[in-house]
Amino acid sequence: MRFKSIFWLFNIVVILALVLISTASFFILEKDSAAMFWGNMWLLLVIFVLMITTLDFYFIRNWRLFSYLEQEDWPALLAWLEERLYEKGKINRPYANLLINTALSVSNLDAVKKLETEIRQRKPELMKFLGVSLGIPVLLEQNWSAVADYFNPLAEDPKTKRRDWALWCRALASGGKGVEDLMILVRGKDPSVRLLSLQILDQCKTELTDNQLEELENVRTTLRTILKGAAGERVLQRSREDHLMAVVLSSRVNEVRKDLLGTSSVSGI
Repeated sequence: MRFKSIFWLFNIVVILALVLISTASFFILEKDSAAMFWGNMWLLLVIFVLMITTLDFYFIRNWRLFSYLEQEDWPALLAWLEERLYEKGKINRPYANLLINTALSVSNLDAVKKLETEIRQRKPELMKFLGVSLGIPVLLEQNWSAVADYFNPLAEDPKTKRRDWALWCRALASGGKGVEDLMILVRGKDPSVRLLSLQILDQCKTELTDNQLEELENVRTTLRTILKGAAGERVLQRSREDHLMAVVLSSRVNEVRKDLLGTSSVSGI
């Protein structure tokens, strides 16, 4: 397996390098110079060995994690993560993020809901970092009153990571009552959020002022330029890499982009 090969190759190279430096110093330098060399270098060597030992310990400790990732064995990885998080009590952002991604990849929404419950009870401070991703099952169930209740606290908290997605989810659930939020989002940085906000605003044009309608047309023109052809697809790919919500809603985003550009423009270069 590649992971095991890299691990052993790394350690072999490190050991050979240490042996080479040790022997070369005695062959190249005179006896007194070699003794002086090691007298000055021993502390650095100890620090180096400690760093390598720590790195090896980390890899060995997470050996199963890397093995499951390499094998793409998502059910086994999910089970391992749940054991680490719940039975061993190691609830932290990296493991939680990985569990959310893994659970959604195998369509296990219950695993995400369980994680949300555990975090609210045991590590509520993580909600501002993970709350938007943890709300994906709520959004997918399309119970709009539950969606509004879930995302409203996240949308109100300026410390929420990727608050723009929380604002969009709340606006979607409000049935067009979040026009002010949507007008801000449609001018934001994330192209996926901008497209989806544009879609909702198009559906409630009768509630917009003349200035808002004019601004919407300017946004539409800008998005057509940004999202045209292969360059536009790369822009959306970066958005999907930036947050899991963009991945889950990618089909909807692509439909809005298709309507914005026209079928021929989407497939063009």
